[in-house]
Amino acid sequence: MKTTMLHIFRNSPLGRENLMQSAYFCKQQPGMSLVVYVPQTARFTMNPGGELVVVELDESYVRYPSTARQHVEELLAEFDCPFEFHTPSKHDKSHMPHLPGHWTMMACPRVITEHSSRLGLGHLGPKVRSLAKLSNFPIFIPSMSFKAWTNVTAFFGGSKLGAIVVKASLAIARLARVPLTVHTQLNGITREDCEKSLSAVGILDTLSDGDIQWRVCDEGTLDENLYAVSHDSLVLVGAAGHKLIRELVFGSKLEAIQSTLPNPLVILGPECRIPWDLLPEGGA
Repeated sequence: MKTTMLHIFRNSPLGRENLMQSAYFCKQQPGMSLVVYVPQTARFTMNPGGELVVVELDESYVRYPSTARQHVEELLAEFDCPFEFHTPSKHDKSHMPHLPGHWTMMACPRVITEHSSRLGLGHLGPKVRSLAKLSNFPIFIPSMSFKAWTNVTAFFGGSKLGAIVVKASLAIARLARVPLTVHTQLNGITREDCEKSLSAVGILDTLSDGDIQWRVCDEGTLDENLYAVSHDSLVLVGAAGHKLIRELVFGSKLEAIQSTLPNPLVILGPECRIPWDLLPEGGA
């Protein structure tokens, strides 16, 4: 199975930083290629999990179309990253450009419908939340500026999705040949509960490997303990629950993490499936 990351290119300084991070991610994952969509219109459709979604971009995405492809090619030449441009078809009913939903991952800024001046920590746009809620692939959210990550941090709170996050983090760290830290905040759960979840997906014994640290915090708050997350870490976190992402606001783990950490994030929603290619050897 071919692994690909879809990147919607914005021809701007911020778009440059985001593209560099997508290219670096692919470079760290041997076998993953980048698929770049240079939008010609501010609206398009896609089916990230089988459900048709209309994505409305900020107008900055369709500015300066004459230099967009040249800028992409120049930037990606520096990373020696395999890539291709995606030319969308048109959806039969909407007649808008249509992107399929067969990607391994999708790169997405924190906000895709508001002006770039509103981008920043603590503001995760509603369209981004919706995509993460519906997508059967992880959503990669770059940080504000490019910085190479040299380790991976997974947030795990004992849930089934959290165990899948750890499994995905393990796969990414192994492919990138970097250390992995699993961060667990014991709020209303026990370490034994967490071990059962990890055992259910077959990776409990793997956490004893030398390049993996399981940091279990039974004191302090999550906000306090976020300081321990490395500044050069790629962070993975799950987003689930009955109210899903749109209602996960003040006090939730996802909201605290995305509003506090400046690191690049990978979000796995409730419908997310880890591609077989990214699973550790023997995984399922």
